[in-house]
Amino acid sequence: MTHSHPKTSFSAADENLKHLLSLRALNVSGQLVAILFAVYYLDFVLPIEPLAIVLTGLVIWSLFTLLLLNQPAKVTDNVFFSQLIVDVVALTIILYFTGGATNPFAWFLLVPHSIASTLLSRRYVWLMAVITSLSYSLIVFYYHPLVHIDHPMEMGLNEHFADHVMGMWIGFVLSTFLMAYFVAGMAESLRKRNKLLSDMQERIFRDERMVALGTLATGAAHELGTPLGTMDVVAHELELELQQAGDHASSDKLLIIQGQIKRCKNVLLSITETSMVDKYDSGQLMPIDEYLANVINRWKISNLGINFIQTVKGYGEVPTIISDVALTRAFLNILDNAAHVSPGYVSLDLDWDEGRIYIVIKDEGCGMSALQLAKLGTHTVSSKEAGLGLGIYITKATIEQVGGDIQWENGTKSGVCVSICLPLNN
Repeated sequence: MTHSHPKTSFSAADENLKHLLSLRALNVSGQLVAILFAVYYLDFVLPIEPLAIVLTGLVIWSLFTLLLLNQPAKVTDNVFFSQLIVDVVALTIILYFTGGATNPFAWFLLVPHSIASTLLSRRYVWLMAVITSLSYSLIVFYYHPLVHIDHPMEMGLNEHFADHVMGMWIGFVLSTFLMAYFVAGMAESLRKRNKLLSDMQERIFRDERMVALGTLATGAAHELGTPLGTMDVVAHELELELQQAGDHASSDKLLIIQGQIKRCKNVLLSITETSMVDKYDSGQLMPIDEYLANVINRWKISNLGINFIQTVKGYGEVPTIISDVALTRAFLNILDNAAHVSPGYVSLDLDWDEGRIYIVIKDEGCGMSALQLAKLGTHTVSSKEAGLGLGIYITKATIEQVGGDIQWENGTKSGVCVSICLPLNN
């Protein structure tokens, strides 16, 4: 089955910046045409030199931005906001030299603000509202008036037109803050909805993989049952022969092999039983400290030489948890991974509050790279030479299915710290 994944924020930011550059190119072209039209057709007197400097600066800045897009660095909200600031400053300078607020295109200052309201967070939107309002306020009072060649005086300079300009100013400022409040709110709601849809799609994809893995595991359990049974019988016969021969050292080693074979058979049996019943039907409600004690005792059977330290930090009534088979296997997998890299030290801290249970498992291994930590639980990767990488993936999915959360991070000095947060059941 083919699955489509949503674009990352990196590609989305790149696309937004490319669209902004396209809009800027259209804007520069339009301004150039408008200036030439005003000078050579409408006979307005405009300061060509400063306008040419501003437009040339915009072109150079756009070329620099194109080089930025070709770099591996991530396009952040700060970078995108700075690009909008450049557009606002350039447009304000052009309006300053072309009549200020009397210029019929002064409302173009709303364009960067509308873009910020749609694509950026509220913090940037309100900041852009203040900047564009200040820019418009400046060109209301400070500007080079539009002057015609045949009439060397400011165009439209009368009391009523001045009142009209003041009305435009008030309307512009109100529009910026209304956009900052309403448009930014709607855009934020859309971003949240898209985030929820993306998370739901990822969850569905993960659940499909879990169902596929469960089907494969059940099939493997049936297929491996026969050879494990044969190995158990042969190992038992070898044990009897070695005992009769007096080879007690080899007999003891064979006992270990038999124990591991029985453990494999028990695991395969639990997989088969779990696939036949609902995951909560096979569990019971029990205190979290008692549940973890059972998990740890089961884990210690195969990890006798591990230096294990357990600390309970919670106070008050002990919360309860459902002793789910899959959740137990998830804890065993985390502890096994810690013991594999740090047989000299594995610790477990248990804490809780009114709403959640907190479990922290630490080791003193070599730690992991940032890339490995980022992939844990989302890709089937393994730090073990012979590992399949399924354990951590299934562990994360299991904990999230019961409403919990799990995070991996390197310890302050060494090793990996696994933080698990589970909801209360009482």
